[in-house]
Amino acid sequence: MNREKELVLNTIILVIGKISTQFINFILLPFYTMYLTPEEFGVFDLLNTYIVLIVPIFNWQIENGMFRFMLDCRDNHDSQTQIFSTVLCSNFFQVFMYLCFFAIMQSFIKTPYKNFLAVDVSCNIFLNTFLQLSRGIGRTTKYAISSFILALSTVLLNIIFITVFNMGVYGLFFSTIISKIITIIYIIINIKIWNYFRVSKFSKEIFFKIFKYSLPLVPNQLSWWVVGTSDRTIISHFISVTVNGIYSVANKFSALFITFYNVFHLSWTESVTTHITDKDSESFITEIINSILKLIISICYCFITIVPFMFPLFVNKQYEEAYYQIPILVIAALFQVVVGLYSVIYTALKKSAEIMKTSLYAAIINITINILFIKIIGLYAASISTLIAYMVMAIYRCFHVKQFFNIKIEKKIIFSGIILGILSVLTYYIRLQWLHIFSLAIVVFYSVFLNRKLLFILIQFIIKLKKR
Repeated sequence: MNREKELVLNTIILVIGKISTQFINFILLPFYTMYLTPEEFGVFDLLNTYIVLIVPIFNWQIENGMFRFMLDCRDNHDSQTQIFSTVLCSNFFQVFMYLCFFAIMQSFIKTPYKNFLAVDVSCNIFLNTFLQLSRGIGRTTKYAISSFILALSTVLLNIIFITVFNMGVYGLFFSTIISKIITIIYIIINIKIWNYFRVSKFSKEIFFKIFKYSLPLVPNQLSWWVVGTSDRTIISHFISVTVNGIYSVANKFSALFITFYNVFHLSWTESVTTHITDKDSESFITEIINSILKLIISICYCFITIVPFMFPLFVNKQYEEAYYQIPILVIAALFQVVVGLYSVIYTALKKSAEIMKTSLYAAIINITINILFIKIIGLYAASISTLIAYMVMAIYRCFHVKQFFNIKIEKKIIFSGIILGILSVLTYYIRLQWLHIFSLAIVVFYSVFLNRKLLFILIQFIIKLKKR
């Protein structure tokens, strides 16, 4: 199988699992905004933000190191067993250390939901490792199914706990934890984890190799936390938890958009890492980056022009203020895509320290702008600081990566991004129905023209599938 077919196949498999799960979550947005107040939604979102912060501190991003090193031994079961056994043994130690830390610190945590932090973080440490094992041994389909089970079980349990048992925000926490346990059990049984785990296979040498690679990813992940989610803490502190609930709803839209790329990112990472040493790797990477940028820019601005029609259907009126944050956050997500496209090259070259450094710069920019302007422009400070941080990081990586690969972005892509961006955002805020329809028609037409080659290839692919 050639590189392009391998990339497409992996992406399709992951699309089925990831897009469908995000779509289910998004469809239920009216349910959440109807049964939960902005304050309840804000509390749940804030605690999840802290979980995102805590997990990399205690698991050292070791599961990402495991995945990277497993790619080098796809056909060696003994090496895979040794790597996984080393990481899983480390996970037990990590969970033990975290629970000790939590026992000491819990008296300082002033929230009735604090025990969920202990259980959820512990589940995340094991779940992340099992998910990355699925990818590391080439079981991409199992990874996609696991992701689907995680999201679907969470959604179904949310409905049951909130509507049937009237548990409110407690229902959200319980469903999240139970769904993660269900997913862990599924992976254990279907991957047959016992075939990859032996306590005797623990290796100090392998541990330190993975640890050396993974450790720089921790401050990188923390930087991503500052850029992507620290806004919630700042909003809750300087404004209110209720407003954080509104901001969380706005982020649901940008999260749905970024899912389109995140699915591709998983297979893109694997493809670049596997073929980074090929003679024509530079031209291959350049071609794919340009194609994906054209596609993701089109999806971004089509999405913005569709939101005015979607928003009244999906969001309760008490969350109305979220409408004005959405285009800013979606464009921020577009720059996040650019960052992700280039980060894969650093990962393939095992330059995790460079990933950390560029993420740290963005984190400093984000938190500085946020704190300086939150009292002046309110909620806009959070969304604008996120946009600027991702934009700076994207521009920096575009130039910095040229030290390793000369990736050239086509000028028409930059031009298209600016034109479509101005048109879609201006018409979005004017809020005239006929103007929204006009904008949507223009953006869709231009997007089809911009991606005509990719669409032609896709149509040919579908025709071949039908003939078979």
